[in-house]
Amino acid sequence: MNKKFERKIASLDSIFAFTEGFFASEVIDSEHLFAVNFAVEELFTNMVKYNRDHGQEILLDVSRSGDELTVRLTDFNVDPFDVTKAPPVDVASPLEDRKIGGLGLHLVPRIVDSLDYEYIDRESRITFTKRIG
Repeated sequence: MNKKFERKIASLDSIFAFTEGFFASEVIDSEHLFAVNFAVEELFTNMVKYNRDHGQEILLDVSRSGDELTVRLTDFNVDPFDVTKAPPVDVASPLEDRKIGGLGLHLVPRIVDSLDYEYIDRESRITFTKRIG
């Protein structure tokens, strides 16, 4: 199941409705919904934030194969940004000593089962999987 969403933060409500609808149609336990929505929100907002000047919509594709959920976000006509190589985040220092930003990308690989990045012909594709069994 896939759908394109406008490149704006306000699209998140529609995105969450889309993922919730997919979970309902596939009868997937809602205990997995938070992790999926967190990862999608973080990845989508980064696409919006770092490619503001591009007016094209972002494609969200969600599919299920047995006990594995695959989620792919595709951003069109953009420069590469490999989220799997995001700089490390200081999680040991007191909050007041830390730089702002990066914590979401730090958390995504810890709540999903795999995270992959592909860049071909100015298309940026981020795919993650989540075991739901």
